Formats: sequence, C-alpha cells, structure tokens
Amino acid sequence: MSGRDTDRAARTGPPGGAPGDAPAGDGNGAAARPGRGALLVAALVSLALLAAGGGAWWLLARPGQQADESAEPPRPPLIRTTEVEAAGEVAITQTAFVRPVFEVDVTPEVSERIAELGEDFRVGGRVARGDVLVRLERDRLEAALVEAEARVEQARAAVSEARVTRRRQEELEDEDIASEARLQEALVGVSGAEAELATARAAETTARRQLDDAAIRAPFDALVTARSAAPGQAVSPGAVLGSLVATGAAEMRMGLTERDVAVLGGAEAALGTAVTVLPAGSAEGAPLAEGVVTDTDPQVVEDSRTTGLIVRVEDAFAMRDPRPLRVGELVELRLTATLDRSGALTVPDEALKADATLWRVAPADDGEATLARTRATVIFRDADAAVVAAEGLSPGDRVMLSDRAGALDGLRVRLDRETEGRRGESANERDDGDGERSGSDASSAVSSGDADGAASGGDRSGG
Repeated sequence: MSGRDTDRAARTGPPGGAPGDAPAGDGNGAAARPGRGALLVAALVSLALLAAGGGAWWLLARPGQQADESAEPPRPPLIRTTEVEAAGEVAITQTAFVRPVFEVDVTPEVSERIAELGEDFRVGGRVARGDVLVRLERDRLEAALVEAEARVEQARAAVSEARVTRRRQEELEDEDIASEARLQEALVGVSGAEAELATARAAETTARRQLDDAAIRAPFDALVTARSAAPGQAVSPGAVLGSLVATGAAEMRMGLTERDVAVLGGAEAALGTAVTVLPAGSAEGAPLAEGVVTDTDPQVVEDSRTTGLIVRVEDAFAMRDPRPLRVGELVELRLTATLDRSGALTVPDEALKADATLWRVAPADDGEATLARTRATVIFRDADAAVVAAEGLSPGDRVMLSDRAGALDGLRVRLDRETEGRRGESANERDDGDGERSGSDASSAVSSGDADGAASGGDRSGG
C-alpha cells in the first residue's frame, strides 16, 4: 500500500467501522488513557482556587484581629462601699403587749335596782378615785337601816333593865333576903341583854354599810374599758357591771433571746435601764412613752425560750403627746445596751455576706481598689445593722455593700463615688460619672467593660 493509501485508511478507520472513529487500542489491544497534560492542568486550577479562598479569608479576618488587638481590657466591676464604725452601743428591739398594773370589775354588794349611772361611767371614760359609777335605789336600804337602829335602842334598854335587876338581886343577896339562884338568873339576864345589843349593833352596821354600797365608787383613778349596766336594771351581788383599769401605770413583758441576754451581760444587768415605747411596725415614729426595767420574769417562756424583762410605764393611760397607750396594744420596746467589749464594730446588715463574711476594700494607687476577705463574729444583728468582731478591721475602714457572687481575694474593683464618705447609704440606680449605674437591689451592677457583661447573682454569698 502506498503512503497515500495509508493516510486514507487512518482517517476512515477499519473496514466496516464508521468514518472518523478513533482506534480502539494500540497494537497490543490496550484501552486509550488520558494524557498527562490534562491532569496537570486540573491540579493547577484546584491550587489556584484554594489560594484565592485563603486570601479572601485572610482579608476578611484581618480587620477584626486588628480591632481586637487595639481594644482596651475589661474594666473592673463597680461596687458600693460603706465605712465601718466603732460599736459603742446596740439597740435591742422586741414587741410586747400593754397590760395595766391593776384591773377590776365593777360589781354591786347588795341586791337592788340601778337608780342612775355616773356621768363618766362609759367605755373610754376617765374617772377619779371616789367618783360614783353606779347609784342603786336607796328606799329599802334606808328602811332596813332605820329598823336596825331601832333594834339597837331596844337592846340597849334591855341591857339597862337587866343591869338594874342584877344590882337589886346583889343587894338582896347581901341582906340574905334573896337566894343565890335569883342572883345568878340576874347575871345571866345581863349577859343575854348585852349579847342582843351586840347583835343589834352588828345588824345596824350591816344596814349602814349596805346603804353606803348603794353608791358604787371608783377604787382608784381609772379608765373605763367596759360597761354593761343600765338604769332600772335589777342587780345582785357579784354581777359584773363594767371594768376599770388603773391609769397609774402599765407593765409590758419584753422577751429576750439568748443572744440578747449575752449582749446585756445577763438579764439582771438591765434592771433600771430606760426603755422607749414605740408604735408597733413604725419604729421611726414618735415615741409613745418612756419606761424602765423594774423586774425580771422568773420563768422562761416554753414556746419561745425567751427571758422576760418587766418594763413599767408610769401614767401609761393618761393623756399625753402624741397619745396615751391603749390596753392590750401591741407596741415595740427598744432598749439601748452599752457594749463594754473592745473591738466591736457596726456595719450595715447588707455588708454581712454568707458565712459571716465581710469584704474589706483596700484602695490602690491607681484610684481603684482590691477586695480582701474577712471573717466576722456576729455579736448582735437586726434588720438594719450588725455588731461584729473582725480581726483586721478597724473603725474607718471600708467594706463592700454590693453582692458579687464572684468576689475573690485580690479582685480589682472600682468604687461608686457617691457612696464614698457615706455610711450605709444605698446607691439606687445612680450614675457614677461614666454613664454607668450602681444598683441597690440584690445584685450589683457591673460596668460595660465587664468580661461577662452581666450582673452577678444576688445570693449574697460574696464568693
């Protein structure tokens, strides 16, 4: 075959094949394979795409990284503080009921009808000793007295007659005219007549007393707390017509807990101590009266296990400013005790955290401060303040008021300037000058630069 024929055969393929078909294989019958050039091109394209994606990521991430590197570190949290003061005295406050020293029922001694009632014998009325409360009808009582007086006169006459008879018998007996028996009869007659006279006089006294009892009078200066009498009402001895309480004094039992007794140095140490009487539930109101501890209750109340102080208030129910005390009224008693122990400190109750922990605030040179944990021994505590003993704390030091669950020794903090120099004042949503607020609720506000960006919990754990 000539060269021209060979080229034609290559273009037309083998006999019977379609024109333009590629050879099925090489001379050894192997299948056709892709070229190496095509694989190289595909690899280069993939590498280019990966390089383009990495560059885009680097360009996008770079500005943020630069911003993070240039951002300021978080600012320390903002806290409120208060100044520690020396505890020279402590106020013990307890509630008590006002009880009169004397309280009596108004009762008649005779059976009669009520003629009239005293003008001031009414609930809330004030009566003086000797004032007539109830006046009973007197007619029958006066008649009984007249009869008793008449019987006394009869008895006197009988005694006189018996004595004359006795003298006559004695004279006759001396002359041996009368017998001894007649003289003895005369003597017995005198004794009987004298006994009748004594009986008549006793009846007269009773009748006179009953007539006097027709006017029921106040036994002391008193306040009328009840009345159940009315004119025309028939009464009998012992019937209760009303009730009186003495206006002279009132007594209240002030119950002390074991800690209160320990603060006082014993219940007996409070004898003679002044006590302020205040309206219950309004301890900041005007005092109602001033009392004094006169006695201690010899019994401990079983339910509350409290030791009682007897507080006496003179003229408790008399008119006074702002008002008199009321019988049975619940009042608040405040006793101020002087603390003899040295080193006792007063802090607001808000500053005392869980496990009797105080956080002392130590100022730093840069205007900020650091926290230092201090364990305290609680001597006395009420709703507003606590008296404690704490090693390492002195009057004038500052402690943290804010509640920060994450408080730690050495924690850097910023101070709320509005609480600096003020003791126990709550900074309620006040601006610290940088547009940040310091809260006074159960959680302390943190600055906008805090890492967590949220207020700490209000469990008052203090860490």
